Amino acid sequence: MNSCTDPLRLNESRLFQELKNNLSKHIKDTRNILEIRDNVLYVWNAKDFCVMTLNVAATRAKSGEDVPYQKLRPTDPPIFDVKNLLINETGTQLALWGNLGIVLMELPKRWGKDGTFQGGKEEILCVVHKFDHFDATGEIRKARWHPGSTNDSHLLVLTSDNTFRLYECEVGNTPRLVKCWKVGRKPFGSPSKIPDFSSLGDTAVDFDFATPTLCKPEMFAGRDMNKNSVVDWNQIEWPILILRGNGEVLIVRGNLLHDSHEVPVVSGSLSMYPPTDDNYGIDSCSIMCIQTTPPIVVIAMCTGKIYHGILLKEELNDDDDDRRYGSTYSLHTPEEALYIYECVEIELGLFFADNDEKYNCPIHLRWDKDNKSRYFCSHNAGIHMVTLPMVSQLEEYINSPEDNDASRLPSLSNQSNSQYLICRRTKHTGANEATPILGFGLLQEPSVLVALLHTGDVVARSIIDLHYFPKIEPPEPIIDKKERVNKEEFDMYIKRLLKRETSQPLIKMGSKIMSPRECLQLLYHATDVFRKEHFVKHDHVREEIGKRVRALKVMKTHLLKELDTLMETKKELHQTAERLAERYEDIKDEQEKLAQRAKEVLRLVNYKEPSMSPVERAEAEELKKMETKIEEMKIRLLELKKKSEQQTGYTENIEYNGKKKEIVFRGDQEKTIKNSLGHMAKDIKELITEVKKLEEETFIFCHTVSLKAQKYNEKHHWNLP
Repeated sequence: MNSCTDPLRLNESRLFQELKNNLSKHIKDTRNILEIRDNVLYVWNAKDFCVMTLNVAATRAKSGEDVPYQKLRPTDPPIFDVKNLLINETGTQLALWGNLGIVLMELPKRWGKDGTFQGGKEEILCVVHKFDHFDATGEIRKARWHPGSTNDSHLLVLTSDNTFRLYECEVGNTPRLVKCWKVGRKPFGSPSKIPDFSSLGDTAVDFDFATPTLCKPEMFAGRDMNKNSVVDWNQIEWPILILRGNGEVLIVRGNLLHDSHEVPVVSGSLSMYPPTDDNYGIDSCSIMCIQTTPPIVVIAMCTGKIYHGILLKEELNDDDDDRRYGSTYSLHTPEEALYIYECVEIELGLFFADNDEKYNCPIHLRWDKDNKSRYFCSHNAGIHMVTLPMVSQLEEYINSPEDNDASRLPSLSNQSNSQYLICRRTKHTGANEATPILGFGLLQEPSVLVALLHTGDVVARSIIDLHYFPKIEPPEPIIDKKERVNKEEFDMYIKRLLKRETSQPLIKMGSKIMSPRECLQLLYHATDVFRKEHFVKHDHVREEIGKRVRALKVMKTHLLKELDTLMETKKELHQTAERLAERYEDIKDEQEKLAQRAKEVLRLVNYKEPSMSPVERAEAEELKKMETKIEEMKIRLLELKKKSEQQTGYTENIEYNGKKKEIVFRGDQEKTIKNSLGHMAKDIKELITEVKKLEEETFIFCHTVSLKAQKYNEKHHWNLP
């Protein structure tokens, strides 16, 4: 392909050559199987069942070289047709989804040269998790990562049966269904000619997250919201805007992430102002919410019309309060309303006349994360870029002082405009001929759009927005307000010079045939407009730029001379600093030597001084007392040693004498003694027996005497004790 449409030479890389050979020739609808995140390009290869990645920044840096690419192979490849590739913000997980299913693939770590996966392996096996909660008869309409997830692991899925499913997809774990709720009745297949909800446009076709709000704002009335301790993360909710096919917009509120028991509140449909008969179209296909204050909502129709509106709160009367109710399918009355301020109509193809049947197809919206003032539309007829001047006007209005007047309100004079970046369809293209865009990504600094066509070719085009200039805020020096001069920036000056009062409109020819003379006059008129309104202004701008360049060259020459002078001065100062440093080191060494000598002198003087100080005398007295105590302790120690020796000798004598006094008997003596002891034992035993007998006799005698005395008393009636 020509280098003008492929300056990065991606078509020559092995990745896109392999992808071109593996692409199916029967793709009819626009999809998004290509994504660029952190200068890394991801694309799904349906034939090889893998995600191919390429570092586009390395390709840009190494012009003419073939940068190797990597393949991320899922452990369980999806069996359905993958139409979308969705990466979370942290770059840890990738969702592959189509109409019939969705799988989640964990991305490996990046390190090494060019930030490749796992240091540059050609093929990497990645863990894949499947979602098993979908009905076989339903289809997936949209899937988005929840922006309010603290660990970037919550995925919200919208299905064709008007059902939302919120999954918690933690790395390393199977996706867990957190919540499931309906936003309308479930469509049904009608066997007769009676239309169902799907044909009437009552089914949800797309959704997006609005700007975050407080769950209960009345709790924070009168409190400083700038303090970090005032609002907790759990008290913030992310409203969801839901688009139906008939153009109605619903809103879902509720803290979906932190309160699993809370039922989301579905409100709808939003009132649209100014009201129209067709409610701004009956073939809506896509919705997008730009994160501004207040949020800007973009609604696209299949006919090519795109409506821009601002989401604001609606003031309701007291009579309308009784309309707020809720049930399984009934919806609450919303507090917000959409205020449509403009409509942009993009061309779905070129060379169409008024009497020609216009081409219609779904439009997919995507906003630029680095530039909120523009977004992109991809469809079967190509890619458009739409700029939004309202974004910068809202930011200026919000950041303006509180005492602003009505003149600072956003103006509708600067209307949005569209640029047809890539055209894939014309009037002469066949009705059945497929011209979809399979995906596109944005490469930043400078901004380059990389698009994958259905033929497998890649188109890379630089994106230039003449109506947007990045806001650079350098640190402001302290300048007296009286001497401050309001100087216009050069880019704003050029933009003001290029601003024209008239423009060359898109001429729509009627059924009347124009003569050659009228055509020639029309051509002369268009040429004259270009000469007077375009070429003259461009010549003026060229002169101004030339003046600016010459002034900058003169200033550059002067600054270079000043730089040379400053370099010489710097060199002299450096030499002076070196000399001063050497002198400082010498002086420091001399000072240290003198300090050592002074210490030595003081020591010698104190050593030879005859008189002592009071402290030294006190210490000397203490030393003398300690010496006296030491002598006394030595004497006592000698006495203790002598006493110990005497005791030891006395003990030894006692033991010796005790050994000497031992009595030793002969054998006959022992026998005689034993016999004597035996006789004595017998005698003692006999004596004990006699004593016992005497005790018994004495007891009997006493008992007999007592009985006789009792009888005698009874006989003589004596009361003796």
